[in-house]
Amino acid sequence: MALIGKIRKNFWLVLVLLAMALASFILMDIMGSRRGGGSGLFDSRPNHIGKIAGQKIDYMEFEKTERALYSGSKDVYGRRQMLWNYLLEKAIVEKQANKLGLGVSKDELMELQFGNRLSSVVQNNFGDPRTGQVNRQQLLQFKQAFESGQEMNEEFRGFWGEQEKQIIKTALQDKISNLVSKSMIVPKWQAEVVNALNNDKATFEFVRVGYDKITDAEVKLTDEDYKNFLAKNPAKYTNPDESRIIDFAAFNVVPSVKDSMTIRDSLMALKAGFLATTNDSLYTVSKGGGLSQAYAKLADVTGKLKDTLPNLAIGSVAGPFVENNSYLLAKLVDKKVLPDSVKARHILKAATDPAGLAKASKAIDSLKNLIVSGRARFDSLAMKNSEDTGSGAKGGDLGTFGQGTMVKPFNDVCFVTGKSGNLYTVTTQFGVHLIEIQNQKFVDKSPKYLLAFIPAPIVPSQETTDALYDKVSTIKSTVKSLDDLAKAAEKNTEIQIQSSRGLKANDYSIPNFQGNEVSRDMIKWAYSSDKNDISPTIYDYKDENSGHVKQYVIAGLKSINKPGVMSIEEAKTVLEMQVKNAKKAEMLKAKITSTDLNAIASQFGTNLDTASVTFASGLIEGIQASEPIVSAKAFGLAKGKVSKPIQGNTGVYVIKVTDIVPAVVENSNLGMIKSSIASSAKQGAQYRLWEALKKKYKPEDNRAKFF
Repeated sequence: MALIGKIRKNFWLVLVLLAMALASFILMDIMGSRRGGGSGLFDSRPNHIGKIAGQKIDYMEFEKTERALYSGSKDVYGRRQMLWNYLLEKAIVEKQANKLGLGVSKDELMELQFGNRLSSVVQNNFGDPRTGQVNRQQLLQFKQAFESGQEMNEEFRGFWGEQEKQIIKTALQDKISNLVSKSMIVPKWQAEVVNALNNDKATFEFVRVGYDKITDAEVKLTDEDYKNFLAKNPAKYTNPDESRIIDFAAFNVVPSVKDSMTIRDSLMALKAGFLATTNDSLYTVSKGGGLSQAYAKLADVTGKLKDTLPNLAIGSVAGPFVENNSYLLAKLVDKKVLPDSVKARHILKAATDPAGLAKASKAIDSLKNLIVSGRARFDSLAMKNSEDTGSGAKGGDLGTFGQGTMVKPFNDVCFVTGKSGNLYTVTTQFGVHLIEIQNQKFVDKSPKYLLAFIPAPIVPSQETTDALYDKVSTIKSTVKSLDDLAKAAEKNTEIQIQSSRGLKANDYSIPNFQGNEVSRDMIKWAYSSDKNDISPTIYDYKDENSGHVKQYVIAGLKSINKPGVMSIEEAKTVLEMQVKNAKKAEMLKAKITSTDLNAIASQFGTNLDTASVTFASGLIEGIQASEPIVSAKAFGLAKGKVSKPIQGNTGVYVIKVTDIVPAVVENSNLGMIKSSIASSAKQGAQYRLWEALKKKYKPEDNRAKFF
């Protein structure tokens, strides 16, 4: 009570302290907002992830659609990019369809989902990747379930709802694209011009002085060189969006000799147990390995095991060998002469649960009895009963296939245990099969090998990883800016600084690194920082298989490139070779003073060659170089005239035209040319149409403020 009394007496002091704390909190939040961190009280983060053609995309709706359509994808950022592209097109399609009065009726939607005119969306989602055939029976079951109001998994119902939206969007998009493509015509003059571009021929003598005639050491590039290069090609090197360049020093975590020996010793300790076990499959799986899915030819085996295998007895264990950055123990489980290929047919009764498998097995037994008793033919029963629609329509025929093509239980019956002319029942993850082996073809009579493996990746120990982290932390503690890191690199050869390309706000991958959350965090940091800043985080990239840290990265912000002509900093990261060649071209041009091609060839120790080119191709076949500028100059040069030095892609050229042969124009050919132009234009119309509409509507993209 005494304490409460004191507080009451000094209540004004409590109010002052609260006000100061609140003011401090608000100030910190404002500063955080200004730094672009996205968590400030006055942060301008919108309540929608984007706005496209007047339609706002709610963040929660975006996440719901992502879960429904892409929940099986592990590439989180990749699937978000695909979803964004889909929603972008969907909004534009709907806007254009409304303007044109286009729609998709209920009957049309049913036809696209279940009828004879299946949408490409349904074909992609429910097609067998091996055969390309859609499981019609499965679709019929879905249709009956929807029509009868049958209870369904909520996740699947959500998926189907989103799929319907995709189907409608694709149908409308096709209608609009067809309106455009079917209205395209090709006039006669266009066909004549294309014919001339493709068939007019210029023949010329030329000397090419390659850029390698001047070494890179002789060329010192300055900012002015980059500036001049960009000034000559502004349209080509203009960026529509802001980008940022990150400089980084990466430190690879490499296993030590001690690490390697420890891993080898741990694998050696398993050798006796591997040799003694009678259940190779269970033993190898428990140790992180496994059994081969098929018997292997000796030619398919690699490394030291290939040399050891022919002399290895069944049941023996070889190794450890080093292969693909791992130690490997290998056991020869079996050795047999097997068919090289098998011709077979099957009847499938699909099933996934125990009750379904029992029912399918009973059905297959009945079909087998009909065939064995001679009361029915295999092909007739397959057409009527097989639930593999691809082969069922062909009487169950699977054609001729090699070992390892089918799933393991099916493969083993056809190649290992089965004989030609016999019937076999086998269960796989697809259901129960009745297989008839029609023919086994033996070409190579050499044995094939069934192997079991236990691998042990050679990865750095925690001790090695921690030691490198300590070293990187020490370096990081001494640098406060990117300039400091550059100075440290001059003194320490372990610090190798590289530059990224221009990274956009929504990018999630950086060249030389994985596209993942680490890269995304680095890019997000770059967009909340100032030029020359060093990130406070030491980024760690992990190996996707073993999970160990494989790289530590110190990152700094090199440049902020606003929309417009590429900055000099960005040009240095992506255009160094082009700018260097442009400078070499000027140096070579200055050395070429003669108009005698033989003299120029002699001067630079190169050859005098002849080429014949069309204007459209620009390919100089003798040297396999695409040189459109050289070809264009040839068509603009008078016969017998020697050109001035021409800067090309692979060197500096001097040419002398010897002949220009115009294309022969025949009316009979013009019809084919017009048809070819129209076909090509229509194929490209869809992409060009929607890209133009995307530019027109200029979407508001707020994704970087959410992800």
